[in-house]
Amino acid sequence: MQFKVFVINLDKSTDRMAFMRQQLTQLNIEYERVPAVYGKELSDSEISRIFDQKTNLAKYDKVLNVGELGCYLSHVNCWNKMVDNHIDYALILEDDSILDKGMSDLIDSVGKLQQKWDYIKLCHGRKQKEVIDPIALNDQFSLGTCLKLPSSTRGQFVSLTGAKKLLATAMPIARPVDIDIQYWFEKKLDCFVVRPFPVLEADFESEIGSLENRSFAKKRPLKRIWQKISFEIKVRLNSRKLPQISNLSN
Repeated sequence: MQFKVFVINLDKSTDRMAFMRQQLTQLNIEYERVPAVYGKELSDSEISRIFDQKTNLAKYDKVLNVGELGCYLSHVNCWNKMVDNHIDYALILEDDSILDKGMSDLIDSVGKLQQKWDYIKLCHGRKQKEVIDPIALNDQFSLGTCLKLPSSTRGQFVSLTGAKKLLATAMPIARPVDIDIQYWFEKKLDCFVVRPFPVLEADFESEIGSLENRSFAKKRPLKRIWQKISFEIKVRLNSRKLPQISNLSN
């Protein structure tokens, strides 16, 4: 199988890249650096091609900032590389990731899965979500499904079919990329979660936040409440569409 590791990294963030390079070298994992899209450098015409504020506010309670657009586009570039080069599955990492020492074994275990899958989450956001019906991947890690996927796109496996599904629904960008993937049922994604999480957050300042502080974004509390309620309803209505973990056998 064709496999790649992609590390998303801004050109100016040389300290982050050095941090990732050291870890991956120690783990004997080959990788390709993917230059991150610096949202602040996007022109108005570039933004208008990928972003529509009306669509954004219909699906999310805040207007996305340029950092969030750049982050989404950086992942889009990885998915496009997978499709263009017929890569069967990839490990996509952001450059603020602390990698578990068992990552090489995890890569091998995922490569041996027989059932098709689209997306495997390797990290968590502020809240850890409940995992359903986990099965052992190896002596260290298990794999399960999750009604509400963890936020954060710090680390994930993406299959070729998953990359195609993500690209098909990416534009116009309406939500931050990690929130958008939580709507797996809209994208018909077969998603899984690894436990314990093999990718954790390193202590770097948020580059998205440094471009525009989200605390200054216009608040729409009623819209936020409605969207949360709507999401809870939709995710439960789609619970039967969760992939069957029992079909994922090594």
